Amino acid sequence: MRVIAWILMVSGVAFGLFTIVFGLVGPDQEVHAVHNAIVASLLIVLTAPPMVAVARAPERAIRPLVILGALAVAGLAVMALALTPDPFILPVLVLIGVLWLLAPSREGAIPPGRPSLVMLAFVLVGALLLVPYAIENAGLQRTDHTSDHAAFFHWVETSFTAAGIVLVGLVAALRPHAFRMATRCAGLALAIIGAASVLFGQHASALAAPWSWAALAGGLAFIGVGEWEARPPSRDPPGRPSG
Repeated sequence: MRVIAWILMVSGVAFGLFTIVFGLVGPDQEVHAVHNAIVASLLIVLTAPPMVAVARAPERAIRPLVILGALAVAGLAVMALALTPDPFILPVLVLIGVLWLLAPSREGAIPPGRPSLVMLAFVLVGALLLVPYAIENAGLQRTDHTSDHAAFFHWVETSFTAAGIVLVGLVAALRPHAFRMATRCAGLALAIIGAASVLFGQHASALAAPWSWAALAGGLAFIGVGEWEARPPSRDPPGRPSG
């Protein structure tokens, strides 16, 4: 498990950083600005943190594996919708399945506790924005046979990121204290989509205003609410001794 998780993490972060640098210096990359930001966030923000957690402690890997499992479900769903197996992403999803098979214990995947109604409301509102966005981009990957966006699998990867944010955010909302990593990953990835759309609103897959600003603010707010909900329960101060 350590070997697989470290390989996936290092290769993902390396490709994410390459995407960022190449997007900044490549003479023809401006048109891919939003896609490059989203792909980098998929690799570095959504996938790398749980991979590091699995690699560092395979014996306690079940919670980060739940996050990775949610991402795998999102990835397989959008590839089916797009009728396009992404050759860069699909092997990662298969290896996530291998990590699940190798896990020494699957107990506590959803630990006891109560969901956060406030965070669930955030996820529902986010889904109203991101699910149609994911469907639209998956449809473009299915029908676009000529552009560089399709050749680089940008449409399906953008769809994957949007769907992944929704499912990882749902995991966070179900048990905020146990899945703080999921809260931070989903919130930051959504904020990145919003920020990229604000900065490069004229390019493909950019959210139109005011939804770009809503994604940016909503992602950061989701992190803040999640941190508040994940606080340990307060203890009542001890009473005065009698007598």
